[in-house]
Amino acid sequence: MEINRSICCKEIKKIDVLDSTGTKIGRINDLTFTFDGSLKLSQFILAGSAWEEMLEALKIKPDKDPIFDAKLITKIGDKIHLDTSVNSLKTTLDECAISDEEIRLSNLAKLDVLDKNGIKIGRITDIDFDVDGSASFIVGGGFIEEKLEALGIKSDIDIIVSDKVIESISDKIHLLVSKSELDTTMEEAMQDRNPEVREARDQKAVYRDVSKVRLFSQRPY
Repeated sequence: MEINRSICCKEIKKIDVLDSTGTKIGRINDLTFTFDGSLKLSQFILAGSAWEEMLEALKIKPDKDPIFDAKLITKIGDKIHLDTSVNSLKTTLDECAISDEEIRLSNLAKLDVLDKNGIKIGRITDIDFDVDGSASFIVGGGFIEEKLEALGIKSDIDIIVSDKVIESISDKIHLLVSKSELDTTMEEAMQDRNPEVREARDQKAVYRDVSKVRLFSQRPY
């Protein structure tokens, strides 16, 4: 899968999906991931029309949405290109279409992020994909939000926490680092990115240019 720039799930959901014939087949509604020491994108779930989604939500119509493996994507740019036709795709109603090991993005966003001492850090607001295909959490709320508010740059920054510091994902997301380690790393990252952050703030009146600050590019031990 070719990604020509760093991109997050919220952006991906706004991009049209084209099958191998170049036909638009919809947009992404949800994504699934696996975690076995690293966070890996697994599958994409296509949304139906607004009418279909409403009927499915009301349980009037079965929740049958096309689903495809990330390996079927050839490129993510201004469009998402697949190397297969829409008729060949599985659906969410097919047996074992989504395995028990897979975690939906919509469910990840409901989980608290805790440091290694059990202190709540925040919640997942999005997931970022780098050009090498690696996935990392964008964390907001709680300590993260308070820190950014104190610096006066909350709306200009996405704090990206590498999967290298994730210990486990269950009913909560547990990190391998403490709140103080996260605090120190954020301070250092902000100092390194200060010119970029300042530019994002200055440009906000014209357009929203978000600066992405990545934490823990390597394991902290």
